[in-house]
Amino acid sequence: MILTKKNIIYILFGIVLTIFVVAIYSMVWPQPYDSETSDKLNLNDNVSRQRANAIVIAAKKVTPAVVSISVVQTRVVATSPFFSPYSDDRFNDFFRDFFPERYHKQQVKSLGTGVVISPDGYILTNEHVITDATKIKITLPDGRQLEGSVVVADRTMDLALMKVEASNLPYVELGNSEDLMIGEWVIAFGNPFGFLLEDTSPTVTVGVVSALGRSIKSSHDERVYKNMIQTDAAINPGNSGGPLVNVLGQVIGINNFIFTSSGGSEGIGFARPVNFVRKFITEAKKHGKIRPAWIGLWLQDITPDLAEETEIQKAGIIVTNVDAKSPAEKAGIKGGDMIVEINGLRIRRVSDWDRFIANVFVDEELEIVLLRKENTMEKTILVEEFKFSGTKSRFGLYVEDISSQLAKKYGIGYNDGVIVLKIEENGLGERLGIRAGDVILKIDDKRIRNKNDFNDAMKNDRPVYFILDRGGLIMQLYLGS
Repeated sequence: MILTKKNIIYILFGIVLTIFVVAIYSMVWPQPYDSETSDKLNLNDNVSRQRANAIVIAAKKVTPAVVSISVVQTRVVATSPFFSPYSDDRFNDFFRDFFPERYHKQQVKSLGTGVVISPDGYILTNEHVITDATKIKITLPDGRQLEGSVVVADRTMDLALMKVEASNLPYVELGNSEDLMIGEWVIAFGNPFGFLLEDTSPTVTVGVVSALGRSIKSSHDERVYKNMIQTDAAINPGNSGGPLVNVLGQVIGINNFIFTSSGGSEGIGFARPVNFVRKFITEAKKHGKIRPAWIGLWLQDITPDLAEETEIQKAGIIVTNVDAKSPAEKAGIKGGDMIVEINGLRIRRVSDWDRFIANVFVDEELEIVLLRKENTMEKTILVEEFKFSGTKSRFGLYVEDISSQLAKKYGIGYNDGVIVLKIEENGLGERLGIRAGDVILKIDDKRIRNKNDFNDAMKNDRPVYFILDRGGLIMQLYLGS
């Protein structure tokens, strides 16, 4: 071919066009995923050009340590041929007076998620996943099945530490929940609705941190959760106990529950912060239980009326009462003191205090700044273990005087009275539905202010009427001998 000037121009144009097309192709066409080099990708690159973005890498890192938990639970259920879940409550109440429910034990199966936190087989999950479990089966993503045992489970915290007999297990890295930012990406792992398609690998959903420091009451089990992480990453039934992870593959929370009207995810999920979980793990391993923390303070917000009455000008919370022989009393805190700071955190209302105290364990030191008659004072409180001394009475009830610790645990607004701590299995109290946390206000016509009043009222072997408070609902129960 004769290379004329015109042909040379065509050739050069073709070369330039080819280079241009190849460049565009390499920019927009997905690059093949290389599992051997994906972990070495530089996350500062333009991740939109990579299939193996930060979320993919984090999922690959965490997935092997996310397990499925199958549980056989024993529950006490009430049945009657005259009751129907589709009937009006008034219909059921009418027949209940003539045909009381019969109580019996029933075995049910449930599913949840857990995460391996150490190579020697320690696993974290929610307490409600393994409540009343008679058998626990742990399934790893690689298909292995192991028998699980409960080391420590705490209902109030809704956390459980379990153990399987294994070694060299894949495990997760615990991150830091103190530096979370609202709006940052997070990844939720779990096994929604059990093994979908018989796949033992967990599912992955992505969202953001929607809010921090949330305090919320669960709609299905009456637990009160404080200082929680809120996320819109999809969490469904079966995801409970799974990890919430940042884009670095570090666990920053344990998924607890969702708010839903449909039964599925509606973008409002809550997770327990990992810094709290880390304390739980340490306490559980060291003591074999979670010791109830006791401070001994009764507190109240400063309302406009109270501020006017006491001529208080600053924001803070007022100490209304101090439990006898409590850590607060030993530290020298008195009724009428105004607390303005705890461990460097400004306290403006009781909710600020509650969010901080929700993360406190036994043996921690609290540095308190307070005002007493316009004098600024600093006090150090050493948190102690609360010792329960409730003893069994008639009807299988264990009761205790109301203290600040119990009031906080069960959300009680009473300063005096007795609270049910435990109900004997298969006792009359259990069969009639009395629960831990119920406050007994009256027995017959006698106002019950402490255990002495309660014991006096229970001396006679005769039927009695109980008036009790359950979460603000006043109830009357008739207990026979």
